Amino acid sequence: MSAPPTNPAATGRQQRAWVPAAAALVWLGLWYFTPGLLSNGVGSRLAEAVTVSVLDTFDVGVLIECAVATALVAVLLLTHRRYNRVLFARSRLMWLYALPAVLAIALPFHYSLESHVGVYVLWWTVSVFWQDYLTFGLLQSYLRERLPAWTTITGVAVMFWLGHAVFLPDRFGPTNLGPSLAMLALGALFAVLRAKLGTLHLLLALHLSFYLLLA
Repeated sequence: MSAPPTNPAATGRQQRAWVPAAAALVWLGLWYFTPGLLSNGVGSRLAEAVTVSVLDTFDVGVLIECAVATALVAVLLLTHRRYNRVLFARSRLMWLYALPAVLAIALPFHYSLESHVGVYVLWWTVSVFWQDYLTFGLLQSYLRERLPAWTTITGVAVMFWLGHAVFLPDRFGPTNLGPSLAMLALGALFAVLRAKLGTLHLLLALHLSFYLLLA
């Protein structure tokens, strides 16, 4: 008896079905390296072996995690040049980077956090780029090549929320309904803006400005 005929299109879809799931798992693993995300992250463990008189252990830990994230970003930038040509294409939106630059200059006049102001600026510059590039840049690009537009936006928004809910459950977990829903809404908004604009310029400028303004 001969084997039943196969549907090449269906077989191809089944073979590609694992790709979005794998991309989401890789994203979640990389999300662990977000600077300052965890109180017991890689930076905090290494900082105990480093003595810097002008900085406390937390600041040293954040700087270490910024260095790790920067190294990982460099690798991702070098290996995803096709996506980068779209994500960082020249645009009039690049003028929006003037806003966080101005806010960074004004930051020392209203800064009220315990971390050193220079560490804070570096921390959130690296962290914002890391979060947005990883999520709304690479993950969204991977998913969009394989899923419909609104499925992609929904998936990216959920993953952005999940990254916060899993690692910061006391602040963004389901039990904290307001902040949790706000994070989900922010993820959806950023995913829509990325889909409409193509580049990351607006997202990066707005995201970083938010932290510099409220520090």
